[in-house]
Amino acid sequence: MAESGATIEQEIAQLEKQLQDKKADLERTPSVDTETKETPSDKEILRDIVGQQIQQNAPSYVPKPAPQSDDDTDAVLPELRDKVQELVNLIFQGSLEQGVKEVVKSNNPALIDAFHDVIVNQLYDALVERKKLEPVI
Repeated sequence: MAESGATIEQEIAQLEKQLQDKKADLERTPSVDTETKETPSDKEILRDIVGQQIQQNAPSYVPKPAPQSDDDTDAVLPELRDKVQELVNLIFQGSLEQGVKEVVKSNNPALIDAFHDVIVNQLYDALVERKKLEPVI
């Protein structure tokens, strides 16, 4: 996703643009069954974008469905919490690309899923704080 040396701030701005582009595409492309098909939420779209970035580095990765809870700690197995937090810290001190590459190196599907869940929530919260997205109530 990011060029070498891109900061998390630049990546968040890029994610915002990707979100806007994807939402515009969804609005332009009518679904087959528009009456029953709901438009994905901003968070679901963000989850898809981040999942695609993980898949670029780990083509065999298939994102699991989004967790029912938005609480980061509910989505992470206790034995993975420290490592996920370490990866989140790496992202916010460096870049999303660094975090994705590091988690893929683990070759641990449970860790990758937990990372995906947590980072989507963290990035979504960052976009809401910047008033780029409306919070879901």
